[in-house]
Amino acid sequence: MCCRDAEHPGTMAHSSEFESENKAELDGSQPDSTGNGVHSPADGTQEHNGTNETPPDYATGMRLGLIMFTVFVSTILVSLEIGIIATAIPGITDDFRRLNDVGWYGSATFVLAATASPLWGKLFKYVNVKWTYLSAVGIFLVGSVVAAAAPNSVSVIIGRALQGWGASGILGGTLIIINYVAPPRNHPLLIGSWMAVFMVSTILGPVIGGAFTSEVTWRWCFWINLPVGGLIVVLLLLFLRIPKHIKSVPATWREILLTLDIPGFCLILVSLVCLTLALQWGGQTKAWNHGSVIATFVLWIVLTIGFFVTEWLQGPRAMVPFSILKQRTTWSNALFCIISYAALFQVMFYLPIYFQSIHGQSAVTSGVNILPFLALSAVGSVVSGAVIGMTRYTQPYELLGALIMTAGMALIYTLAIDSSQAMYIGAEVLFGFGVGICNQIPMTAVQGFSKLENVSSATGIMVMCQTLSGAYFVAIAQSLFANRMLQAILTSAPNLSPDLVLGTGASEIHKVFSGDDLTAVIGAYMVGIKDVFTFSLACAAFAVLLTLIIPFKRLPDHGTKSATDDAEAKKTEVVDGRKK
Repeated sequence: MCCRDAEHPGTMAHSSEFESENKAELDGSQPDSTGNGVHSPADGTQEHNGTNETPPDYATGMRLGLIMFTVFVSTILVSLEIGIIATAIPGITDDFRRLNDVGWYGSATFVLAATASPLWGKLFKYVNVKWTYLSAVGIFLVGSVVAAAAPNSVSVIIGRALQGWGASGILGGTLIIINYVAPPRNHPLLIGSWMAVFMVSTILGPVIGGAFTSEVTWRWCFWINLPVGGLIVVLLLLFLRIPKHIKSVPATWREILLTLDIPGFCLILVSLVCLTLALQWGGQTKAWNHGSVIATFVLWIVLTIGFFVTEWLQGPRAMVPFSILKQRTTWSNALFCIISYAALFQVMFYLPIYFQSIHGQSAVTSGVNILPFLALSAVGSVVSGAVIGMTRYTQPYELLGALIMTAGMALIYTLAIDSSQAMYIGAEVLFGFGVGICNQIPMTAVQGFSKLENVSSATGIMVMCQTLSGAYFVAIAQSLFANRMLQAILTSAPNLSPDLVLGTGASEIHKVFSGDDLTAVIGAYMVGIKDVFTFSLACAAFAVLLTLIIPFKRLPDHGTKSATDDAEAKKTEVVDGRKK
């Protein structure tokens, strides 16, 4: 162990209680059952024997603005890539003729992002925050180069996986940086603004991807990241300064490797790969009762159970520490996050498919028609963040947002082949506003109620929930869509090749098919999309129910009192020299 006081100015806290808790995480021992854990105020002030050491040094004004601009640009870079693949896939399949790999172009990013998020949370705790964040950007850019220069389909998948690995570090790191550099009172508004940036960029991704794919080449969907990424690196080097009261926990590299929980990482990664394979094979290239489909489903279940057993055995070293997850505020918000994001991701991916396949719109036109959704989700995020910043309550706004989101999803569910523009824009506006209000709140709540030294791990868990929702539910939605569409095609147009239908992009079906065949394909697409929207509606309604188990508590607000005031308040609690 290398967790000491004066010898190591890099310690996050100097109290003996903190040493005990940090030692428990690094060597696997459990904290003192008497409850003598570290107490770390949310404003970052570290207490030692009734005195304050290293008072908070939060960024404000222009300094805070430059840091937020830098990390928001990083978010834009990553979130564009999440959605950009949707319109790049037809171009990639034209080049490599690997229809069976189509699902992996999107899934590889989500799978790596989901599994690597907690690992990044641990690294941000034990390694310098600035250099860890820069390394995440570097990995993302390497993945972009691999995908852009890919000579075959496998290289594209590897590049997308590397992008997912780096993206999870960037997204989680951005939220950690917000928590570290900004005053606590500003966190809800800044996280709400971050969610607005994330939403707008993610949904604009397909529009930009469509423009590159149709006007230049799909490879520019990845090459464009290099100049933007270079700018981000320069901005980070110039402007990112972590406050002095935030210090990395000192540990040897061996100790850090032990806390990364590599066994847990491998189990959850392989389990997600198995699930993705089963869903991509089942009903499409292989029958659901095929041996390999059944085997991968069984492996997914066994490995998932093995992951939770491993996490329990790992104790404080776990990538998802039970000491954090067992808190009601954490697990209830984590569940809400997974389910609400499921509805969001499904609409995000399939509403453009609805526009392009059913209404024959181009990628650019469908992007224009989804702008109301973007605008209202951004407004909802900012309004929600501002209101929470003033009231310090989170649960009521999660409930309100989930109700509005469900109402909007119900309208989206009613969309049909002949629905008017007013109908689908009205539906997406309501849904977008509800999403904006509630989807950024779980991160705000979990960070706000976490001890300072647990913020990075808690953030990793929540980013994992966000991306895990994409990894699970985008794959499930794709399987549901493809299977239902193929069933409809076999019924209405048995003469059509299922491979041709599956391999044709949503924006291309009006060019590839005509007459009765086109009518049959559009009808089949509507059947598949309708079932995805049904699933999304169920997720939105379930999210409403989940808000009822989220604690109704006020976020701690330590930003209104100075460190001196806090010390004086403690002194007043001394009674006959016996109580502090």
